[in-house]
Amino acid sequence: MPLTESTRDGHALLLISGGFTIFQAAESKPQLIHTIGQADAMLELDLQGVDEFDTAGLQLLLSLRREAAQQDKLLIFSGFSAAVMSVIGLLHLHETFGLPLPSASRSHA
Repeated sequence: MPLTESTRDGHALLLISGGFTIFQAAESKPQLIHTIGQADAMLELDLQGVDEFDTAGLQLLLSLRREAAQQDKLLIFSGFSAAVMSVIGLLHLHETFGLPLPSASRSHA
């Protein structure tokens, strides 16, 4: 899972690409937590390059958000790839990530 650090609009940006599954989550967690620690007030994780995603990757995203909050930092997610959206949709976690509900879900609400 390649990680590319950059900046966007004055805040730290981390582009994640490749697989973000159980196989990569454990090995990437220390680096991701370190990146949160090095960020100023806000860090953005761009997930558009993620081509494989599972519940371990999802759990890591939620854990990272909790870690950022404990450090009084804002962690935002952007660029949700189709693989990420598939898992979020399967688990009905759109609202957790500040995403709109799919139109089919809204019509049944």
